[in-house]
Amino acid sequence: MLTVKCHCVCRVDEKKGLAVGKTYRNANQAQVFMHYIAEIERRKVKEEISATKFISIMVDGSTDSSVMEEELVYTRMSRAGKVKVQFVGIQALKKADAAHITDAICSQMSAISGGEDWKGKLVACGTDGAAVMTGSKTGVVSRLRGERTYILGVHCMAHRLELAFKDVMKTNNLCRKVEDLLTGLFTFYHRSPLNRAKLKDSFSVLGIKPLMPTRIGGTRWVCHLLRALDHFLRGFKGIVQHLEQMQSPDDEGVNAAQQSKARGFYKLMTDGDVLKFSSFLHDTLTHLSNLSLKLQQSCLTVADVHSCLTSTQAVILKYKYRPGPMLRKVLDSNTYQGVNLRPSDTSHMMANKDKLLDKLSDSMDNRFGDVGSGILNDSKIVSFQQWPDPENSADFGDLEVDRLTSHFKPILISSGVDVDLIADQWTIIKSCLYKEPQALEKITWTEVNRMLRETCPDFLDLVDLVLCMPASTADCERGFNVMKMVKSDWRSSLKCETLSDLLFVHLSSPSIKDFDPSPAVEMWHASSIRSRRPDLMEDAAEEEEEDCMCSLFVDSD
Repeated sequence: MLTVKCHCVCRVDEKKGLAVGKTYRNANQAQVFMHYIAEIERRKVKEEISATKFISIMVDGSTDSSVMEEELVYTRMSRAGKVKVQFVGIQALKKADAAHITDAICSQMSAISGGEDWKGKLVACGTDGAAVMTGSKTGVVSRLRGERTYILGVHCMAHRLELAFKDVMKTNNLCRKVEDLLTGLFTFYHRSPLNRAKLKDSFSVLGIKPLMPTRIGGTRWVCHLLRALDHFLRGFKGIVQHLEQMQSPDDEGVNAAQQSKARGFYKLMTDGDVLKFSSFLHDTLTHLSNLSLKLQQSCLTVADVHSCLTSTQAVILKYKYRPGPMLRKVLDSNTYQGVNLRPSDTSHMMANKDKLLDKLSDSMDNRFGDVGSGILNDSKIVSFQQWPDPENSADFGDLEVDRLTSHFKPILISSGVDVDLIADQWTIIKSCLYKEPQALEKITWTEVNRMLRETCPDFLDLVDLVLCMPASTADCERGFNVMKMVKSDWRSSLKCETLSDLLFVHLSSPSIKDFDPSPAVEMWHASSIRSRRPDLMEDAAEEEEEDCMCSLFVDSD
């Protein structure tokens, strides 16, 4: 496949009038060039790791198309207030236990940094919260920590949100009923081309854009459940009309089993409790989905999580006393989109709603408990949204800065930071920034570094340390999406080294528009023991053509 793609690209370039040549026009050389392009990106990451004082790593595992366990490693750095997340590598595991995962992480980090220096810069490790990662005695984080007790293990905030919501869904009867309905509708229309085509006809008759039922699972993100609910509520009338047609004795080509399923789905869909609870879930999941998307951002800091959680919980708890926009449309009505609903006991639905909201709030408090206490809570000083008004700023952050300095004292000292000056420099920065309090809404730590780096270098190094702590491992999830596109079923025999090169090119190299191949070409040219001969095949072709011409002249004589 690589040969075909390489040949097609070269033919297109020849059509443009470019002299592509034939010497290196094969799959093997394409793989070689890919390796050198990836190697240039690795060198860039190595330089960034060498230049920064503190790093964190993010790891996650998944199974590829060849049924091999792959461990993906990213590193997160902050330099002069600018956060950067970089792909490090991917490695296949013989066994997905703590020992093998730790060895894979160390191997990838040592290869990218050119030694063991990265261990002295490690501040935190972001994981998905699995027991093999977070085990207190022999987990991956514990093995990486060793005697460096200041290293933090951070459970991905986006995964915590999914787990908090799933904890609630398990215990609520109406939630399970809605989930079963959405799953059943998806299967009913996804596995039957005839049902799907007739549903589209139903939407067409009503003059509505077709909205097919979607899958509620597949990934952990609540966004998928929200999408399924959105299609269900907006396409309600079209789906109900099709299910009514299937129950009609005049509808030919529908067997008894399909009619029975359609009857069951129709009964559930027109249940007032189910529809009203679905509307309530849509309101709730809209805010949880926005929070989830926020928590999946690459450069999100742990400090930003505080304000996101607080605002989302406040809105959700308000739904106990004031219905959301979708629920308000159907709460006091017995029809929806012109379809009559079966009478229901609204008090039963409201009781389930309040019960879900209380449990969701408790579950979020439980899952995010460490964010509101300890070192993670102290990190909020780097979020300008958390800064109080000037009149309440006298002692703001003093205790947090002292605790952060005390916790990370060994790595701060080893990095050349004068920890005794941090507290005073914190006071200086506060006094400078509070001169224009309205600017705190827009200012960034990059700008603060530009203004006050010479005056407060030690405190700003502490800020870089806090900023490099990962809030989620969503970058690893996105990396696995790319991995599954690269190592598909048709390319399941790709070697780990080749896969790592391809992922580096996909994830780290600039776009084709901005890509400069010169460094990779120079590295490729200099790496050969013998001199490169790019015109070898052209010279051979010219000699062959001359021999043919000579033979023609000889034959004519």
